[in-house]
Amino acid sequence: MSSGTLYCPKCGQAITAGIPSCPSCGVPFMQQTTMGTPSYQPPPGGQPVYQQAPPHLADANSKKITAGLCALLIGGLGVHKFVLGYNSAGWVYVGVLIGGLLVTCLSLGLVPIVALTGPVMGIISLIEGIMYLTKSDEEFYHTYIANRKEWF
Repeated sequence: MSSGTLYCPKCGQAITAGIPSCPSCGVPFMQQTTMGTPSYQPPPGGQPVYQQAPPHLADANSKKITAGLCALLIGGLGVHKFVLGYNSAGWVYVGVLIGGLLVTCLSLGLVPIVALTGPVMGIISLIEGIMYLTKSDEEFYHTYIANRKEWF
């Protein structure tokens, strides 16, 4: 995210230079030039265009880092899903972990199959952690917070 990036005050979408309105929500802008540098102002009576990252992107950054580190370090427990508010997906992780432990402890003949569930869930969470941490704050916000994409 560059320091010169502007954001829509209504939806937080990044705005490219020279557009008359936000491509996401349609709020109109007027372009003014200050010492050769374009700056965007809303129509009279409107809200100002953000010059810095909107507050929801700061929240997305903290969730991205927390969820990414949880996925990398303790991913098999599903904590990263709970951090993002995906409780059902988090309970899937917990259920697979507990179910795998119970079947392994009871030795019902399914040990080879169940013994793979822990490493598989660990690999899935490792991939998810890398995906979380490599996305920009804007991509992370739109993918995992606004659109609520739970898996990959």
